[in-house]
Amino acid sequence: MRGQFTLFFTAPGRRLALAALLALAGCGSDPAVPADTGVDSVGSDTADGTSADTATPIGDETYFPVPPPAGPVPESLTGARWAVHYTDDVAPFWTAAEALGTPVGNFPTYRGMDGRVLPRSERRPRMISRQILGYALGYLLTGDVQLLEHAQAGSDWLRAHAIDRTKGGCRELLNVDGGDVGSVRTAQDLSYCMTGLAALFFVTRDPALEADLESARGWLFDPAKYWDADNDRIRDGLAADMSTEVDVDNDGGWELVAQLDPVNAFMLLAQPVMSTPQARERFLTGLRTLVQTMVDDFRQDGLFWGVSTNKGKYGTKHVDWGHILKSYWMVLQVDKRLADHPFHDVVFDQVYTLVDRAYDADNGRWSKRPTSATNVEYGSDWWIYAEEDQLAATLDLIDHRYTETLAATAGHWLSDYVDGAYEIGEIIPGIKRDGSPVWTWPATDSAKCNEWKNAFHSSEHALVMGLLGQYRDDGEVELHFAVPAADVETFIAKPYTFEGRVVARQAGETFTLGGRELTKVTVTFTDIY
Repeated sequence: MRGQFTLFFTAPGRRLALAALLALAGCGSDPAVPADTGVDSVGSDTADGTSADTATPIGDETYFPVPPPAGPVPESLTGARWAVHYTDDVAPFWTAAEALGTPVGNFPTYRGMDGRVLPRSERRPRMISRQILGYALGYLLTGDVQLLEHAQAGSDWLRAHAIDRTKGGCRELLNVDGGDVGSVRTAQDLSYCMTGLAALFFVTRDPALEADLESARGWLFDPAKYWDADNDRIRDGLAADMSTEVDVDNDGGWELVAQLDPVNAFMLLAQPVMSTPQARERFLTGLRTLVQTMVDDFRQDGLFWGVSTNKGKYGTKHVDWGHILKSYWMVLQVDKRLADHPFHDVVFDQVYTLVDRAYDADNGRWSKRPTSATNVEYGSDWWIYAEEDQLAATLDLIDHRYTETLAATAGHWLSDYVDGAYEIGEIIPGIKRDGSPVWTWPATDSAKCNEWKNAFHSSEHALVMGLLGQYRDDGEVELHFAVPAADVETFIAKPYTFEGRVVARQAGETFTLGGRELTKVTVTFTDIY
């Protein structure tokens, strides 16, 4: 059956074939195939498909919504379970007073397992921004306005101290008061400096945040700064002067994350909701370019390798399922927005094989990395496991092939990764193959909150699993936005990085955020793909 599904997905006319097959399985019928207009139906300059007419199909011959499967939803996959997970397991660590900093918004980079602020006081802007993203995505899922207030405070502090508005770029390291500690400014750091701003913009449409996102995109594609026009790639990094190229590892290779993380951190999320058609097109063109570079310079034997000169070398930097499968997830989500879908075959030539390789079926958990063409390392870091769940859940929208797998992996995330040793919660860094923690961390260990671990992956994982869980529950998804009253009925609403149809908007309370009067808007989506 799995091979049949793949054939239907990649062959012309598979929409009707898949609809028939799903109807036999009790999943309902699929809308008729629309005429091929040659127009990008989900691309750079389209509205959000607001319509109560669910008989009018969205998508196209290549990508389109499939009804959720009939029958009961596994408890570990329900939307309600993931909302509770975020509220009870993730949020308390980030809403505690210790998380908010002095002044509020100057979020500490280093905190202990019990939530305490640790003596190490320097600030990493990329981590402050990831914490902003955590709050913004938490609001998107729950509608808790206090989370937006925390995000706004972090945004105000970050924008005042981390963005270099003279030379360009984002400062990589600050002292506790926000003073610059001159250091290399990598493309990865710039991208993650923008991630929280992109998430907050996605929710609130603040024009000041949009301007910063435009600046970041401009710096990344500026030949005088990060863009290497001769090789169609973003340079690894620049010195603090923003003019001298830096090879991050001094190895002569190019970094995958310099191309991948601009996509993952801010461009994919911001692109469809930028305020003008021209801006949406600029971002979409940039996304196409970066994905093409990833495919051309980093993909070999079906894998995305971490450094261009290390292709085929297992055990080298960033050769893990997190980077590999996140790359596939980003390529897939970008390809949905491109009218010609140039990367469809890149994705579906290998993605199912790789997801199946990453899954440890004997234990119902994901593995960590491939160690050869046939072997893997078992156990997994939290962020790798989250990326594996998110890609599998996205692919499950196509034909529901991973529902049983996800019921197991999601259940083990909830039982294995949630920190039960400390009341303040959050997610531990890693587990062994049997689900036990890789270490017993003392209260003063920064393993849950440090220069590379923050709210990003735990919050995004809860949102994606919750969003797709809601869709499994009843075919609808509710997310929360906050925009000026005049924009309630007209702003472009998207179901995170997915595509879908808006069927309802419900205006709620009005509040002030960052000097703007905003109205809470609960948007209901259907036809997610």
